[in-house]
Amino acid sequence: MRKDIREGVMIYVINEIKPNYAALAKQYDCDYRTVKHAYEEAQVKESKPPERKKRPSKLDPYREIIQDKINDQCRAYSIFRFIEHKGFGGS
Repeated sequence: MRKDIREGVMIYVINEIKPNYAALAKQYDCDYRTVKHAYEEAQVKESKPPERKKRPSKLDPYREIIQDKINDQCRAYSIFRFIEHKGFGGS
């Protein structure tokens, strides 16, 4: 979506005014549904962004082993093969 449409619609969101989609569409030379979508998107973003849960990495149990191998100047492929042998299931 175009940045100029988003910025134009933000004025209406901040002032809590429902815009005339057809007039704005004419002003920005686009479809009224594009303006409506931008307005609805701006209203949602104005409220509160969703919090993301941090999921654990598959490498977390092997971090200490990997760091020890890096300190011993082992190559990445050999470290990968080592932790794979220890039970790492990633790729």
